[in-house]
Amino acid sequence: MIKHDAAAAPALMEYLDSLILHGVKLGLHNIEQLLAAVDNPHRRYPIVHVAGTNGKGSVLTFLNAMLRAAGYHTGRFTSPHLTTVHERFLIDDRPIGDDTLVDNLAALKEAAEKAVLSPTYFEMNTAVAFRCFAQCAVDVALVEVGMGGRFDATNVVNPQVCAITTIDYDHTQYLGDTLEQIAFEKAGILKPGIPAVVGNVAEGPLKVINTQAQRTGAPLLHFGDEYTVAPGGDPLHPRMTYHGMGITLNDVPLGLAGMHQVNNAAVAVTLAGLLRDAFPRLSGKTIEAGLSDARWPGRLERVMDTPRVIMDVAHNPAGCRAVAEAMGRCVTVFSVSSDKDVARMLDILAPVSAPLILTEYTGGRCLPLHELRRHAARHPHEAHADLTEAVKMGMALASEDTPLLVTGSIYAVGEVRRMLVEQFGAQPILF
Repeated sequence: MIKHDAAAAPALMEYLDSLILHGVKLGLHNIEQLLAAVDNPHRRYPIVHVAGTNGKGSVLTFLNAMLRAAGYHTGRFTSPHLTTVHERFLIDDRPIGDDTLVDNLAALKEAAEKAVLSPTYFEMNTAVAFRCFAQCAVDVALVEVGMGGRFDATNVVNPQVCAITTIDYDHTQYLGDTLEQIAFEKAGILKPGIPAVVGNVAEGPLKVINTQAQRTGAPLLHFGDEYTVAPGGDPLHPRMTYHGMGITLNDVPLGLAGMHQVNNAAVAVTLAGLLRDAFPRLSGKTIEAGLSDARWPGRLERVMDTPRVIMDVAHNPAGCRAVAEAMGRCVTVFSVSSDKDVARMLDILAPVSAPLILTEYTGGRCLPLHELRRHAARHPHEAHADLTEAVKMGMALASEDTPLLVTGSIYAVGEVRRMLVEQFGAQPILF
């Protein structure tokens, strides 16, 4: 790995941040050219590619834990991040260091300039991930689609297996405003002859996925057909019974909270079943161990006990439904990005909130408080323009029976996470 002058690091990080101004550009030309300029690192290791509205990161977290329990060396690319961009690039569960990130940014910035490319923030991060995984000689890379699938920058890969977890409403301005349109975009990751696991998807979008699979020649494994799952336990301590792929698991505890994680775990186990020929140390024992050991910050994560504070990065209606079902009655601190289906999210969270506290996180993407209050006009609520003060208000109202939930945006969760560690000694899950 080429080492660059440490003095250049701040400028390179500023360069990466500046790419946010390029916005979202769907398409594969930029990323294909950028990766070609650095010898196509994404072709040097097996890849698992996962799309879906929700559950992508959780599925890969479960699968990663299984592979790690079996002794394999993994790379994982997810987005967005909670606190620092380094978290998007995980090697054996740990974010890459400053030197690794800066070295890759330097090489890719130079490659982009020589090729006269203007990559987006996500395209650059995708290239960093693929190049870093090649440098680290991972046994397998687990790659989460950023948005959609068909024109997502990660869709340059030729994966060993892939999955579509769920189909629901999110990013409708880019993916379409019907579930069928969204399903078409996500089915764009399907490749000829590459098996794909499909999660618990409703009939309409499932028909679209099936049609695209037939056109593409991608064999599908369906929820309820090729694999079955039954939930157990309770929302904060879910358990799973699974059958499929020659694998039977009985009442296995899951390391991630929420009954929705049962279906995510089932997709991950099915992916593991497909991978066993290439990764023979994936056994019933290591699969069970991975399911139990999986940890993923910001997913129904209990970060404090007195008062009880739980954070979840739910940022669309489907995520809010899962959180509301898991939490029951709670004090809710809610802030949200301006491009989200705010009214529908509030309709789901308000009935379980006692009270609902509206606020703003720091950053240009946040929906201003006065607009958030307009969306919430029909729901009783409190409001505070300062996120820290809103959380303190919520902590004062929380109790063992009525915990504090912080949700609505991954950016808000990351900001609150830092505040609770610095001011209250919280000890959240560490990467």
